[in-house]
Amino acid sequence: MKESLVQWTLLHNLEFLSNNLDFPIAIKKGQEITTDFGRIDFILENYHKDQLIVELETILDTKSERDYCFYQILNYKNVKFTDNTSYCILFANETNQKSKKIISDFGNTNNVLIKTYSINEVKKLYASTVDRLSLSFGLAMPKPANYTICFLRWLNKILKPYRDFGKTFLTEKELSYYFTSANTTNFKCYLRLALDFEMIYQNKNGFTISNNGIDYIENFNPEIDYATNLSAIDLTKEQMKVLLRVITNGNWTAHKVNIFWFLRFLEVTGGEWLPNIKNFERHKLDLVNGLFGVNYRSRTMYEFLNFACNWCIELGLVDKIKTSTTYDIVYLTPLGIEINNIFSLDLQLKKNRLNLNFKYID
Repeated sequence: MKESLVQWTLLHNLEFLSNNLDFPIAIKKGQEITTDFGRIDFILENYHKDQLIVELETILDTKSERDYCFYQILNYKNVKFTDNTSYCILFANETNQKSKKIISDFGNTNNVLIKTYSINEVKKLYASTVDRLSLSFGLAMPKPANYTICFLRWLNKILKPYRDFGKTFLTEKELSYYFTSANTTNFKCYLRLALDFEMIYQNKNGFTISNNGIDYIENFNPEIDYATNLSAIDLTKEQMKVLLRVITNGNWTAHKVNIFWFLRFLEVTGGEWLPNIKNFERHKLDLVNGLFGVNYRSRTMYEFLNFACNWCIELGLVDKIKTSTTYDIVYLTPLGIEINNIFSLDLQLKKNRLNLNFKYID
């Protein structure tokens, strides 16, 4: 198990971490803190304001791994945010006995606390933590899927032909009126967007606009009749309302699942890091791949997270703060909190139906 996933799991289960450290944690004071003496994995504080600086490791069976760990923790002893500060190496109990003895001797010599955890226990805890945060235990929630859909406003381009032709049913050729052809990847991506957001549904010979789609085109931005780029026209407030009704109707199509997973990503990370470069840190990629249950490369994950963020910004669910670093900050708006709660309630109801107990009538 990768160190980044171990850290994520431990910091989301402070009681478990407290027991392994024999340190009653009141709060996490910091995580991945960059200092002149290296990047500290995390700092914890107890109820007496005593702090513990932790160097987290997995298995330390080799000399090079141990030496690097020792070098790190000795450097950290130059860092102190409060007078009552202790220093700790927390590593996997699955490390061999010879190495454990060397690490213990180092701790005694250098006044460094030595603590261990079980990787097998953390693996189980990781699975249950993801279930808890996603509220999907007992449900087969689909994994997120990356599509080259940058904005929801792209719906304007594929839905406008219904108004142009004045019909509720269009052939594929008619629907692709504003595209080079119906055989292009570009058209198929837009089509998937319209189907997933239940603007249209497919018939044998073409596509019929739904009531949602009718509401959507009746509320086009007036600029749509003059624009040369239909995909660039912003959603109107009424169109946003239509889309919000659709994403909260309990029908989990692919693009709506993507919004769900992006909101879970914000819950897990606190919205503290949205990559704004395609090649971002490996340990962060490992964490979010583990959360989503996928194996995306950094560029694919960058695209997925940023496209999903765009959708949520368009719907008024999140706001983004651009920074001068390689990560931006994202936070839920009041509407985003409400929609996230609706998602959670819907999943809870589905879970309750799935696990309905009939013992009272047996």
